[in-house]
Amino acid sequence: MARKTDIFARIKTDHDTIRALLDKAEQANGNGRAVFEDLQRELWAHAKVEEGIFYASLSKAKDAKSETIEGLNEHHLINGLLDELNAMKTTDSGWKEKLQVLGELVRHHLDEEEEELFEEAKEYLDDGRAAELGGFYADRKDHVLAGLAPLPK
Repeated sequence: MARKTDIFARIKTDHDTIRALLDKAEQANGNGRAVFEDLQRELWAHAKVEEGIFYASLSKAKDAKSETIEGLNEHHLINGLLDELNAMKTTDSGWKEKLQVLGELVRHHLDEEEEELFEEAKEYLDDGRAAELGGFYADRKDHVLAGLAPLPK
């Protein structure tokens, strides 16, 4: 029987995908609307599923409470920057700089989760629960991404 991928590995895989999309968007130099839209869908799906599965599972973990509240606030700030970037053309003055700010905030958020929140969560979630949450996370993320996918033209 295949070993289930736990919640920590699933989130880390998402984080790596997000980092790669950020790099691509930053290197696109004004021609990155399609890459930005892929990044945005990934960020939206990741944040909603992470909040509903991972953060919610830590709601009673006293040691992780501050980190999860900080994470929710960072998700809110990230969504605000995404909204602002959506209202702009990639060729607009300030697009590149705003995308850079988004990248800095997102990378900080991802690093902090991996270095701090994961450690606190591992003390609260046993291996069985972490594996179970990984399955829930994967299923829900697939559904959310499917719902956000653009319609064929």
